[in-house]
Amino acid sequence: MYIIEVIPLAALPPQVPQILSYFFSKPLSKGAIVEISVNNRRLTAIVISSVGIEEQKISLKKSGFQLKKLSAVLDETPRVSEAQFRIALWLSKNYYAPLSLCLKTVLPSFFGKKNYQTPAVDTQLPKPQQPAEITISLSPAQNTKEMLEPEIKKILAQQKQVLLILPEISLIDYFYNWLAGYYETTIIHGKIPVKKLYQNWKDIASGKTEIIIGTRQAVFSPFRNLGLIIVEDPSNEAYKSDMTPKYNTPDLVHNIASIYDCPVLYSARITDIKNYFYIKSGLYALKEKKPKKRPDIKIVDMVQEIKKGNFSALSHESKDAIKEYTDKRKKILIFSSRLGYSSLLVCRNCGSVGTCPKCSLPMKFYKTPEPILVCHRCSESKKAPPFCPNCNSSEIRATGIPGSQKLEEELIRLFSNQVEKPRILILDTSMVKNIKAEKEIISNLPAQAGLNNSGPVILIATQMIFSHRYDHLFDLILIPQTDSLMNLPDFKSEENLLYQLEKLLDFQAEKIIMQSYNPGNHILSTAVSGNYYNFYDGELEARKMLWYPPFVRLIKMSFAHIKKDTASYEARILAEKLKMALVQRKLQDKIRILGPSAGFIEKDKGRYVYNIILKIIPEQNPDEILKFVPSHWSVDVDPRSIL
Repeated sequence: MYIIEVIPLAALPPQVPQILSYFFSKPLSKGAIVEISVNNRRLTAIVISSVGIEEQKISLKKSGFQLKKLSAVLDETPRVSEAQFRIALWLSKNYYAPLSLCLKTVLPSFFGKKNYQTPAVDTQLPKPQQPAEITISLSPAQNTKEMLEPEIKKILAQQKQVLLILPEISLIDYFYNWLAGYYETTIIHGKIPVKKLYQNWKDIASGKTEIIIGTRQAVFSPFRNLGLIIVEDPSNEAYKSDMTPKYNTPDLVHNIASIYDCPVLYSARITDIKNYFYIKSGLYALKEKKPKKRPDIKIVDMVQEIKKGNFSALSHESKDAIKEYTDKRKKILIFSSRLGYSSLLVCRNCGSVGTCPKCSLPMKFYKTPEPILVCHRCSESKKAPPFCPNCNSSEIRATGIPGSQKLEEELIRLFSNQVEKPRILILDTSMVKNIKAEKEIISNLPAQAGLNNSGPVILIATQMIFSHRYDHLFDLILIPQTDSLMNLPDFKSEENLLYQLEKLLDFQAEKIIMQSYNPGNHILSTAVSGNYYNFYDGELEARKMLWYPPFVRLIKMSFAHIKKDTASYEARILAEKLKMALVQRKLQDKIRILGPSAGFIEKDKGRYVYNIILKIIPEQNPDEILKFVPSHWSVDVDPRSIL
């Protein structure tokens, strides 16, 4: 008889054992698939070891529990590789997530399904893990091919595979159309049909595929001989997983690169503060191709516009520039930070605001096709009231930050007396629900800037437009609500603003107009000059003093309940327990606790949210303190935001 240790492919709380033991009549190979019984549930599990029962007799006698027999052996052939086991273990340790769920995340969606047998795998240990060699390649988007092509050719000449990771599915076509004409190229992302995904998986495992292009799911591919990992736009928020394990793809890539003993190449317009710090520290290499010149960037003071009696979303200078460029039949981008018509529906009589019944947020007002209020947090929607629900006044008005619909209305009014009117297109998630609709709008947009024979075009777009900065140019860019891009009280808000503004420069406009109610803000002057390294140096000093990344790791622990008092009480109890644990273990110099405090969005989808933030030095193992966190709390390591 043999003791078989397995990892079930089902979510188990991190506080309970993740590896379960059963007995069987013969040994099974690591990576084999079995069926087990857990609390009268039949679960699929993966074998990790087989040990003769004679070797474990003493341990079994001391343990005091009785082993169950495996319910069934589904496949004796190893189907999970050593690399997949290592990745799952790293995810579990690094993001304090159940090992069972991490292994399930690493495996493809068709794993264990009938008629979709994964290839047999090599369960031998990969090469000894070494820290990955990381290079950051900085260049305008239009020079990305030029920067990446020599690196790709060098690796393919060694008959190794290249993995190109992209933040969004909408980017895949551009890179696939470039590479597929020359190399055997395979696509991996979460929306590929199972049958096609299975075939792609086999092509990668067999070595037929030379280049793998995909979103973050592509990092779990069964590489035959991986030689290079390229991460495009590494600071993009889409790389952070919302589902447990809440991993950050660029960090995961470091682990995968060390397993396969291959280098990593980051490709971006500018680096973020974290990677800038690693470059300064000599941990990352830098390759940089600077743009030839910066456009004419103008900052318009909107306070002065109000003093002049202009209360519209567009300044006089913006309107004049729009007319000038449309007269020349040129291409204009208006970068909108909001969806819908406006951010608020307010009663002028009593001051009440239309808020979501499930969330502590004002509902956004949409004017077309019919007046409605929509919560962007939980998607709750309702018909916009003609009278104030609080005081029954008819003085109810849309106000706040103007959205895409309001900007479109302003443009229609601006050109109401002109014979030749420009085409006005909108690209945002409220108007574009899928990739097909997005492609349709982009197809109506001339790729090049300059004189358009089909007439002037104005595109009102949110961040969705960034996916098209590799192959589209504009003549004029207008940012009507620059301040709203950095109005969150988060330590990364200014960095995020700068990152977005630099991406807009990829469209190579002749002129950029930024409207602001605070034109003297130092981050705006940094955007105009392009001298962001000075800003980064100052920011690093502040972050070091205040204990923020990259000098510490952040962990956000959240608890939500339908009753506010219960949520608050639970958060206070845990905070005190953690503080006592720090004192008892003398960890005050290694771990700091912020909170508890109500979430920035205090009520989220009908539940009140309270957060506790941990700041932990990188050398400290967070498990020593996280083991006190109950399983019903959400734990997010390296969160997008601490709000």
